[in-house]
Amino acid sequence: MTARKVKTRKKIRVSPPPASRRAARPAKQPAISLTSKAYDAIKRRIITTAYAPGAYLNETAISDELGIGRTPVREAIHRLAKDGLINVIPRKGVVVRPISFDEVVQLLDVRLINEPVCAAQAARRVTRAQLEVPKQILRDAQDAIDADNGVEELMRLDQDFHRWIAEVAGNQLLAEIILNMHDRAARFWFLSLSEADHAQRVQEEHLSIFKAIGAKDEALAAETTRKHIESNRNTILRILM
Repeated sequence: MTARKVKTRKKIRVSPPPASRRAARPAKQPAISLTSKAYDAIKRRIITTAYAPGAYLNETAISDELGIGRTPVREAIHRLAKDGLINVIPRKGVVVRPISFDEVVQLLDVRLINEPVCAAQAARRVTRAQLEVPKQILRDAQDAIDADNGVEELMRLDQDFHRWIAEVAGNQLLAEIILNMHDRAARFWFLSLSEADHAQRVQEEHLSIFKAIGAKDEALAAETTRKHIESNRNTILRILM
């Protein structure tokens, strides 16, 4: 009995197209969660008082307004409650945290205790290369003031400036305290920056802090920061009283 020969199919190797003919694949962009989108959108409305202090928030209405499902909206609301911007009241609902005169004073007191220390640490640790970041922030801020680009842009740059100081200081816990205080006080800044000439005063105060840190003068960095916060205190309290 002779063995039967089994014909095997010859495999054909397909060469990839040359590089010039390959379709370019778009670079992957980092995904932004729906919860983060909802958080940013709601936070912006609270800071700009589009959601007024003391107002009740309806999850369904916010979901419809943002075009985002209720679950991400609910998760964002819980994050904002941890930030101190929203109160979740059992059996009553969700309320934008009212602006309390006492809370404003307490927030400013905490800033006065922590931020001069942070500025002094930044002056001690700063390098020449790190000074390029605040230079650009201050240039952008002056351009925004001159072009009257609105309060929100100035607030963003203000936060960028103070975030830079906290990062250069190198104390993570101190930075977290300061940035949380800035988030909770953002509504007050929105009101104060709307006042005529206040934005330019803030710009000049930031320049003084920047020069002190750039000169590595710890005492002057702390003092100019203290004066900056006291100036903000006077403006905010005058508006709220």
